[in-house]
Amino acid sequence: MKRSDMVLYGAEQLILSENAIEQALADTAGLASSLSRMRVDSRLSAVIGQDALCEVAEAITALTRARGAMVRAHGHLDAVKKQIGCGAVATGGGYQKPPGDGIVWEGAPGEDVAA
Repeated sequence: MKRSDMVLYGAEQLILSENAIEQALADTAGLASSLSRMRVDSRLSAVIGQDALCEVAEAITALTRARGAMVRAHGHLDAVKKQIGCGAVATGGGYQKPPGDGIVWEGAPGEDVAA
């Protein structure tokens, strides 16, 4: 397999993974919202379903951490692309990135990030 083909295939897989995590995060946040809305609309005590809502909130935190890991992996893979001589191969997939290298280097939620 040619290196440029490797880069394109890897970029496709990366974007699929990023989008899957993002969709799971959006869907899980929607679940949390729906659970709260249904409880209030049904005039049930906040005690009802609290344990389930806590588990959903933990899933949201885990998905947010997974999203951050994929962002960091994306940056590392961009460096690999350049290391193998394919820095000029366009793999953006049409997504708008911030200025600079396109990667915002932040820690996972709850982690201190050096300034």
